Amino acid sequence: MEVASFHLMPWPEAGNNVAWPYSEAQFDPEIGSELYEEYLHQLAYCEELGFDSIGLNEHHYTAYGLMPNPSITASNLIQRTDDIEIAIMGNILPIRGNPIRVAEEMAMLDNLSNGRMLSGFVRGIPTEYAAFGVNPSESRPRFAEAWDLVVKAWTADEPFDWDGEYWQYDDVYIWPRPYQDPHPPLWMPSESQKSIEFAAEKQIPTGNIYVDTQTIADGFEYYRQVAREKFDWEPTEEYFWLPRMTYVAETMEQAREEAEEHLEYFYDTLFGGLYRAGVQSELMEEDRGGYREQESFDYADHAPEKGAKAMNFDFDKLQESGEIIVGSPEYVTGEIERQYEEVGGFSRFVGLFQFGSLPHELTMKNQELFADEVMPEINKLD
Repeated sequence: MEVASFHLMPWPEAGNNVAWPYSEAQFDPEIGSELYEEYLHQLAYCEELGFDSIGLNEHHYTAYGLMPNPSITASNLIQRTDDIEIAIMGNILPIRGNPIRVAEEMAMLDNLSNGRMLSGFVRGIPTEYAAFGVNPSESRPRFAEAWDLVVKAWTADEPFDWDGEYWQYDDVYIWPRPYQDPHPPLWMPSESQKSIEFAAEKQIPTGNIYVDTQTIADGFEYYRQVAREKFDWEPTEEYFWLPRMTYVAETMEQAREEAEEHLEYFYDTLFGGLYRAGVQSELMEEDRGGYREQESFDYADHAPEKGAKAMNFDFDKLQESGEIIVGSPEYVTGEIERQYEEVGGFSRFVGLFQFGSLPHELTMKNQELFADEVMPEINKLD
């Protein structure tokens, strides 16, 4: 079992009932500079604690996550660490005007890190398409084309031309080449059947977040079924990862007391704010940008189930469903073991040990307790 620490780098001081896109007036550069240093320190500290990997991702115009360019974050962490894997778990391929730039950046980071990069590609959420002016109805074909283009750019033995539906190039042959042969390991999240089918076709590890354990179990089983019946191969545990918001304290009561308000801020204000804007439904209508319309802020009319759940935060329901894991070391260990059995096994536990407004000192303590008390036990799972 490998263990990763995944970080969103959220803004901890957004107001109540805010919605995407967040006002720039809410961003204080003095606080922002301090936050980046704290967050980078939290991630780099994971190497000392014995974590296998640290995870980054990409979001735009939002207090939900302060990483519009995860390559910059990765470059900084390469200089702060020596051995730990650095996983960009969310380069949003469909919105990139130039996927070749993604291939070049990842190859350069792979060389700078002596082969410590993992490359995750995602389709992204509708707000990202609004931010970059890309039609979200083109999300899947853009994602598939960009994926194939980047992988070919990493692996081609000679220059090639690319005449795709969305991108066209002559004489593609990137420098530098990736350090790892043939390229950094790939990963993608998948929730819908089509995304699961794509991951199974490419034989890429996958996972899902902000959903209950049964939903993850169903998704993993569908992946296995598709891989066997449609693509004639048998997935092992290495193809399944489990991401969970996780908090460990000395007792169950202390863990809830320390974590609950910061989880509520994350779900209701940050995660809920992405849905409160109405982008999830409005932007799916071709050639419309209704996320700026006043009526789109009524989540009861526009937010799907995930958004409604986020904006009606209920700690007990999330804990019972397995979506969050908050408690004593014994509880957290037992819950990860239980979910391992329920979903049919996984090779990597991806913990979000900082969430919402959780302060630096509690994040550090959380990671330390997890590393000392939980990690040795779940490392035995196989």
